[in-house]
Amino acid sequence: MNTEKFKRLIEKYQSGELTGEQRALLDQWFDSIGDTEPAHWPPDQLEALGSRIMDRLQNESLPTTTPPQRFRRWLPYVAAALLLSVLGTTYYYLSSPRKPLQPATAIAQDIEPGGNKATLTLPDGQTINLSTEQTGVIIGNEITYADGSSVLNTRNQTLDVSKPLSLSTPKGGTYQITLPDGTRVWLNSASTLRYPPRFDKSARIVELEGEAYFEVVSAAHKPRPFRVKTKEQTVEVLGTHFCITAYVDEPETKTTLVEGAVNVFNLKTNRANQLKPGEQSIIRNAETEIRNVNTETVIAWKNGIFYFEETPFEQMMKQIDRWYDIDVHYQGAAPKELFSGKMSKNVNLQIFVDFLKDSGIHSRIKGRQLIVGE
Repeated sequence: MNTEKFKRLIEKYQSGELTGEQRALLDQWFDSIGDTEPAHWPPDQLEALGSRIMDRLQNESLPTTTPPQRFRRWLPYVAAALLLSVLGTTYYYLSSPRKPLQPATAIAQDIEPGGNKATLTLPDGQTINLSTEQTGVIIGNEITYADGSSVLNTRNQTLDVSKPLSLSTPKGGTYQITLPDGTRVWLNSASTLRYPPRFDKSARIVELEGEAYFEVVSAAHKPRPFRVKTKEQTVEVLGTHFCITAYVDEPETKTTLVEGAVNVFNLKTNRANQLKPGEQSIIRNAETEIRNVNTETVIAWKNGIFYFEETPFEQMMKQIDRWYDIDVHYQGAAPKELFSGKMSKNVNLQIFVDFLKDSGIHSRIKGRQLIVGE
């Protein structure tokens, strides 16, 4: 593969000079990075991946000049830069197991990405730090991991059904849970889901603080509504897929419908709005706004991808803050740029810092702080 031509291709992606078909091909490639950690790929697979992209595009003439949109930064460039680094270094490090899997340039200060981290709290207050090697838990007659291994055998225990269990993720953690009715929930960083050991016959009710993606199953017999309560709202469904963002440090509560239908009740006004797929409700105190959104950007986090679409810098940094378990500090005013694009979440923080530098934004890592500005 011609590395210089490939690098030029990425630069054109970053500046917005590619055709729609060319951009779509590279977007598909970036999505594949989000699903698999490139450092674990054999070197011949990496080489083949880059060659396939070049082969598909070599017969097309790239536009020579198309001025980039002001304030538009393509975060997939970070993933591309990472893969270019891996293309040059993976074989060496895989051949030398004594050396760590990292880019060739040593980084004095860096922070690794988050992973599978969560704490399960039982009705009696007992807490269990869940395995980081597992991706999720299943709540039933027993509490097991997704692979069937036991977390806690509840067959010979009596759980107080009047008190909820809770699953909590720290900053830098995500986890999945399958509830007693079969509903699956993906919990994002710094979030808590409270739920009963058994759902009663009239309704299925859970409480959320933070962000979660729900795939609710329909009740087996008579309809039993599934309700998600947050500080500002209650969402009621029968069977559907949706995402709720309700962090206590953010002024808005957002509900995004992917499939099915939901009713969103604003607790300040007691008014309900029914969402259609592709719609998002935004609650700010007594106001409820409904807008159309790209649902892929909203739920990308559960697939291991940062996906920004004209996202203000400070909002983007909130996601970075939670995923890397850091504190972001600004020296002076926060940048006003809007960011768009995709980036794998399986990269160290320094990769992101390097990207900001290339975008004209100075930042540095100090302990577990990311300091933005000079």
